[in-house]
Amino acid sequence: MRIFRLQEPESGVALISVLVLLSSVSLMVLSMVAYSQLAGYGIRNDANVLRSRYVAEGAMNRVIWTLAADNYVYNTGDLSNFDYDEFEEERFIPDGRLREMDYHGIKVKYRIENGAGGLSIDGNVDNALNYLTRVRSVNEEDLNEALTIFRTRFTDYTDSNDTAGVDGMERTEYEELDADTRLPRDAALQFREELWFIPDGVKFFPPDCNGRLSWINPLGMGGSRRNRPDLLQANYALLTNYANLSHEDAMETLRIIKSFKKTPVILSEEFDPLLLASLRNYFSITNSGCYRVTIENAADDNAASVRMDATFNDPGIESNSDKQITFYDWLIY
Repeated sequence: MRIFRLQEPESGVALISVLVLLSSVSLMVLSMVAYSQLAGYGIRNDANVLRSRYVAEGAMNRVIWTLAADNYVYNTGDLSNFDYDEFEEERFIPDGRLREMDYHGIKVKYRIENGAGGLSIDGNVDNALNYLTRVRSVNEEDLNEALTIFRTRFTDYTDSNDTAGVDGMERTEYEELDADTRLPRDAALQFREELWFIPDGVKFFPPDCNGRLSWINPLGMGGSRRNRPDLLQANYALLTNYANLSHEDAMETLRIIKSFKKTPVILSEEFDPLLLASLRNYFSITNSGCYRVTIENAADDNAASVRMDATFNDPGIESNSDKQITFYDWLIY
């Protein structure tokens, strides 16, 4: 019987083919393992987010009624002279501090702020624009022109006709920016964030660090919208343009506010008396009875979590069982 042996080159080719096949199979297995791990991570992340939403809603309800109870017992008005050391128990006032509660074993972080602490855009934006730009616009011709154009475009956005003003924008102009747009509304604003739909809206009304238009009050707040801005939520633009502070005084004010939110002290004792008197002419430092509660985190450490904002008036604790709380905004993001 004859035995045929592969020549050396043919034997090497066969070995290479087997090695390539094994490598391909190994890569496929590794890919499947990686995909499985990635899918598992995605499922865990989605589950954590969903769980945090339930926790955030429960914690929000607890904060609302804790606030109502605090108001019922203490009825604190002036926050500038509030002394935390006078109380053994924790107080719940709109001071903007980052707080923490144990909600069924989960540490929930949240803030309580003045819900009516921004500027009003009741019907138009003229007052808000003046507050934010009146100092700069005196010496900046380009800014004056941009303000005039924005006011015209705001009018076009909210009026009921299709006639564009000078440098204004109606349906045709918005479609040139986005063919699928349905802008303008041609009616009154329903949401404050609609200001960002108008070109240059973000420039005049920039978002805060959380992407919210928090220094403009939510629409539909009635008389409380006419309140002065809240000092504890003031930013550099408001301090220098609205209150006409110098750069040095504005930075000192922001430093004190930041320090106050970390280490509660008697706020009035931190300010120079003349500076505080000037700030009182423009800003509110009182408990308005309207609140914005922000749930910053509602999950265990390193787990994904939603954030939740709600703005509402004090519901009181002596309410009927069927009482409903009106929220000026309720946002999960």
